[in-house]
Amino acid sequence: MPTFKAPQYTKIVNPKTGVNEPCYTFMVDFNADEYLSFIVDNKSDISLQSVQKCILDNIEWWNTFINKFLESSVKFFSKPYTVETINKITKHTLSILNKPTIETYPANVILVPKNIQISGGIFTINWGYDMEPMIIPDLDNEVTLPVLNIEGMEELNIDELPVGNSTEDVLEIDSPTKFYDKQRVKEARLKAKLAVYKAQRQMAQYCEKYGNDISDSDTDYTSEENEEVQI
Repeated sequence: MPTFKAPQYTKIVNPKTGVNEPCYTFMVDFNADEYLSFIVDNKSDISLQSVQKCILDNIEWWNTFINKFLESSVKFFSKPYTVETINKITKHTLSILNKPTIETYPANVILVPKNIQISGGIFTINWGYDMEPMIIPDLDNEVTLPVLNIEGMEELNIDELPVGNSTEDVLEIDSPTKFYDKQRVKEARLKAKLAVYKAQRQMAQYCEKYGNDISDSDTDYTSEENEEVQI
C-alpha cells in the first residue's frame, strides 16, 4: 500500500473568496501493481465520473487507502478523523501524466494518486492517469482458454454473445435493464481480453529475465478432481 510523505506547506488562492489560504500537500508513493484501473472504449469515457465509478467498484481499496493516510499522518492533525468524515469533504481532480495518450481503443486507464491537498476544509485527491493498449488476439490465431467441465453445463463462447451490431444507434435503448445488461456483457468481454494480454506480458517479462519459457512442471499441477490447465 502507499506511503505518504510529510506535508509541504504553501498558500493557494481560494477560487470562491480570492483569499490566500494555507495548503498542506502530501505526496503519495505507490507500488505500480496496486493502482486502480478501468477500461474505456474511447477518450471521452475518461472523466471524473469514471474515477468515481472506479472508486465505488473498489470501495475496499479506497477505504484502505484513506485509512493508511490517516494512520501515517495522524501526528499532523489536531484531532482524529475517520473515513466517513473524509468522504464528506473529499473532491477529486484528474490530469494526464507525462506519457502521451494512445490512439487505439479499447484501452486500460491506470489511475495514480499523485498527492493529497488539504485547504479551506477540503480534502482533494489529485489523480493522474496513464493509458495502455489492450492487445486483442489475432482472430486468425485464436487463443484457447481453459474450459471447465461442469455436468449439465455447456461451454460458452464469449464471441457468440449477443451484443448488437456496430451500426446500431446507441440512443435507441429498449429499456434501462437491457442497456445495463449489454454494458455488463461488453465489460466482461473486455476484461477477458485484458486477462489474455496480461498473461502474455508476464510471460514475455519472464522470458526476458530468465531466458527460457516456464515449463509445465513449474506452473501446472494435477489431481483427481482437477484437470491440467494450460495457457
